[in-house]
Amino acid sequence: MVNDHRHRKSFISEKMKISYVTLWVVALATLTGCGSTMRIYSDLDPTAGFDTYSTYSFLDFTEGNKKTIPGMELERIRVAAARELERRGLEYVEEGGDVSVQVTVYHRQAMDGYYRYYRRYVYMERAIAVDMYENLTQKHIWHCAAVDELVYDPEERASHLPEVAARIFEKYPVQPAAAL
Repeated sequence: MVNDHRHRKSFISEKMKISYVTLWVVALATLTGCGSTMRIYSDLDPTAGFDTYSTYSFLDFTEGNKKTIPGMELERIRVAAARELERRGLEYVEEGGDVSVQVTVYHRQAMDGYYRYYRRYVYMERAIAVDMYENLTQKHIWHCAAVDELVYDPEERASHLPEVAARIFEKYPVQPAAAL
């Protein structure tokens, strides 16, 4: 009888451990799902003739970007932006395009809502901004930025770049031609 009682207590204890582990996994999955989501901010000059532009040129990255971000990552970002521009009918020219495109990367410390009790979740945030200038008038005609929590793994950042560029260019006034 005593043995049966110990066995039942052990069985209940094991069942509780499994329940706690399951609860922990579900809670962790929920918290991961509540993580940061990319935010997109954009603005444009409504008088600009976006549908009339046929060529673009890139402006150089800022000195700050060149000093803090590896050149191969800057090139990946530029290629992702170029793909989206070309999907919208613009052709790259070395200099003197209808529009000039400036890509800038920003990092800053940010805080999210309360994480637990009275502690805030502090993290590094990354923004990739694309600005477009009409060369004929020298006017700033379009700005868009994607802001999200910084991913520290360079390979993971590289794998997300096409999605980031696509989300940015969803706000561009000319959408890609439908695939045939």
